[in-house]
Amino acid sequence: MPSKDVNGTARGGLESLRVPGRAGLASLLAALVPVLLICLLATPVYPMSPDEQIQQLYASGRFLGAGQQLLMPYSLVTISAPLSLLYALLPAVPWYALTLLALIVASFAVAWDKALRSRMSARLCVVTLSVLVVLEVISTLYLTYTIVAFLAVGAGLMLVLGRAAFDEPGGVHATDVSGMALVVAGYSLRPESGLAAIAVFAPFAIWVLVRNRNAGSIVRGIVVVALVGVCALAGRFAYDHTPGWEGFSAYLDAGRSALDYPDLPADAVRSVEPSLTDNDVGVLYNWLFADDDVFGTEFFERLGQRVDHLGLSNLASSLRAKTTYLMLGLVALVGAYAWALVRDLDAGRGALAAGIVLMLLVSAGMLVLRARVRLHVVIPLVAMGVFALVSLAAGSEEPAGRHAAARLPRAGGCPVWLSAACVVLALAACGGFWLKVARPLAARSSSPTIEAARSYVDENPDQLVVFGRSQTLMFAGSNALSFESWDYPDNMLPIGGWENHTAAWRSFLARWGIEDNDVLQQLPERSDMVAVLQPEKMELIRTYLSEHSGRTVHADVVRDLGPGAADPSVDVYVYRFSYES
Repeated sequence: MPSKDVNGTARGGLESLRVPGRAGLASLLAALVPVLLICLLATPVYPMSPDEQIQQLYASGRFLGAGQQLLMPYSLVTISAPLSLLYALLPAVPWYALTLLALIVASFAVAWDKALRSRMSARLCVVTLSVLVVLEVISTLYLTYTIVAFLAVGAGLMLVLGRAAFDEPGGVHATDVSGMALVVAGYSLRPESGLAAIAVFAPFAIWVLVRNRNAGSIVRGIVVVALVGVCALAGRFAYDHTPGWEGFSAYLDAGRSALDYPDLPADAVRSVEPSLTDNDVGVLYNWLFADDDVFGTEFFERLGQRVDHLGLSNLASSLRAKTTYLMLGLVALVGAYAWALVRDLDAGRGALAAGIVLMLLVSAGMLVLRARVRLHVVIPLVAMGVFALVSLAAGSEEPAGRHAAARLPRAGGCPVWLSAACVVLALAACGGFWLKVARPLAARSSSPTIEAARSYVDENPDQLVVFGRSQTLMFAGSNALSFESWDYPDNMLPIGGWENHTAAWRSFLARWGIEDNDVLQQLPERSDMVAVLQPEKMELIRTYLSEHSGRTVHADVVRDLGPGAADPSVDVYVYRFSYES
């Protein structure tokens, strides 16, 4: 049992875990337990529907019944190919979800280990560990590859920096290899997240060049950059040289540059393509596009040139989002943590801490100016600030070199009241996130409309059922682990994403006899095609078909599926489109 001193300070428990021989095992267990408990009690949910489900379906080869592709739309071949091979060996295992969970455990095990081995006092160490628990629980409940990519790259950099930032690291060590493997995995999972994580750690590069100045540390930085470059080149090469995927990367880049920002006025869109009507613009910004002859790569490239990708014009959109103020508050807390850490260490690393906070502020500012303040980006960005500051608190693992920081003593115990307060606050934060965010997401899976939609698709195998941004009905509230058991229907086609330039999409259309990637324009032509839509989106598509064909188009209700899973105030229907005879 830990003892207390006269000041009510707990000793023994935490200090015993901070011994190098115990810190590693304690960190692994501490990172593993929350994930296991969530999987057993609450279950991790995919929040970013349909992106997460599409990723998993591509990895497993089940999307559109296309079989193994070795490629995924939003992750590079350096991670998609190994995942596909694992699915080929054991197809019933949810490898994609398990990979995300394993990377979360690995990332927080590294963070725990670095915190326990750091030079920070026991008081600040307890606070840090509590913050790490909260971040891990939230990342697991809100399971998305965007968050996990941040975490893996951040943890990998922590491992590399453990020997390179303040020491003369010498030869290659196991932590170097592990760290670089995590960087590769995280960057490959989502390159944009990887680059954002690296940006927060960028002040360490300046520190090494100015203060540490040894070849081993510099070489490690060069290797990390080189590995990232190799992954990027391999991903682009795989997309451009795999049959059926040749135009995907160009289409994805152009589409994101046009649509990942606030909507332009209709007149601005028409200045790019004068033939478009107001209704066409509505189809575009409701993500109902599927016809290449109207919304192709060239159109998106030209539209993207008109978009303000980083500017004050996006500020109003960001200021209307509650997440913006949450982000600013969390960044302020990270700044306060950095101040406390610098005072606690008293090691002359204030400039480095200020650099980390500055990069965090710059990253947050860029999100605001891009109008991309989203919860699944804010959470890991804040985590990167914490990870980087924990790395700052590291002491030398080897004897200090000529330019390395001196070894610092570790101070005191932690007051019992502070430990108790941290536990209570951590439980409150985790419980609040589950109650307000994770639980409502999971509850969507029980919507009767989802069962009605799945039943209709299963009962009509001879009909091609097109989901117009309503595919969340088939995915909403998906348990990340049990989603693998769902058999993707042979007659379901989701539109309004970037998948329509992949081999799986093309082979699916070929099986149904659809040519030229003009899915929407086929709706009134064929009696074996129906669309699952809300009434507003139905009217957009009906008008779109009428304007582009010059004929009157009718939309008849085939079945009312019930209230939408995300918006119960509006019903979702199965429609059949036809030309007026």
